[in-house]
Amino acid sequence: MNEINPYASPQAISNAPLAPPIPAPNQLAGVWRQGKHLVMHKLAPLPDICLKSNVPATRRLKRKLQWHHPAFALTLLISPLIYIVIALIMTKRATIHVPMTEEWFTRRKTRMLIAWSVCGLGLLCFVAGIALAASTDTEEFLFLLIPGIFLLIGAALYGQYACRMIWPKRITNEYLWLNGVHPGFLDRLEVFPYVV
Repeated sequence: MNEINPYASPQAISNAPLAPPIPAPNQLAGVWRQGKHLVMHKLAPLPDICLKSNVPATRRLKRKLQWHHPAFALTLLISPLIYIVIALIMTKRATIHVPMTEEWFTRRKTRMLIAWSVCGLGLLCFVAGIALAASTDTEEFLFLLIPGIFLLIGAALYGQYACRMIWPKRITNEYLWLNGVHPGFLDRLEVFPYVV
């Protein structure tokens, strides 16, 4: 008897296409390449492969990234206050956990130590220059004050650029474009298929 039961649960049709399998967490789901940039969905986990050396990672570094279009910096010509307001409104943010090897993690810590040491030396020179200026009428304090200022600026620039492991090229509501990724890691990825 082939009676149709209207209350029976629906049955799969044998010739219907199956849904694609859900990717396993260890696969590169949600991560692509576009030129020399890594593109990832904000919610996609990065695999346990170091982004700097393309070998298995042993550590994760939590990074809070932010980005706004560089053209907004032109508003500094009008007013710094307008720039700050626009930057606060238009800045896109994302938090990712960067996989790294112990070597790259140590390298980052060493660079940070150098930056803070130079900053401390610059601050010491700056304070000593101010103290010398207060105690004498000569211009000898400039030999401490000016190098102190240059050391502070140099430490800030070195810390900003040498200690960052990866940095955003662009962030949208859903995706991140990252710089500083090893070319071998990018070669593992498929090309970003969307136009955003």
